[in-house]
Amino acid sequence: MICEHPYITFRREIDHVHFQQKNIEDTHYIRLYEDRIETAEYTYEISMIFDMSYKMLSGQYGFFYFHTTKGVMTFQIKENPEHLIQEFRKVEIK
Repeated sequence: MICEHPYITFRREIDHVHFQQKNIEDTHYIRLYEDRIETAEYTYEISMIFDMSYKMLSGQYGFFYFHTTKGVMTFQIKENPEHLIQEFRKVEIK
């Protein structure tokens, strides 16, 4: 593994005792390897990814985008992913 970057997903749970809905934040990792990028849900071959970009929307959250042969994949992030993007540029196949 070359590097990794955290991303978050949200899920809702119902507290049946207090009759409340809870939003749970889960942390996962985008892991960069020489030939692929792995997330909790998918594995992307490096050749499938054309570009990466991100936009921080507030001081707390932003979006990280993979521009792939299958469309744009979006990940919610809390931290700037610039290091992962720089490392991706070193291994990407043009």
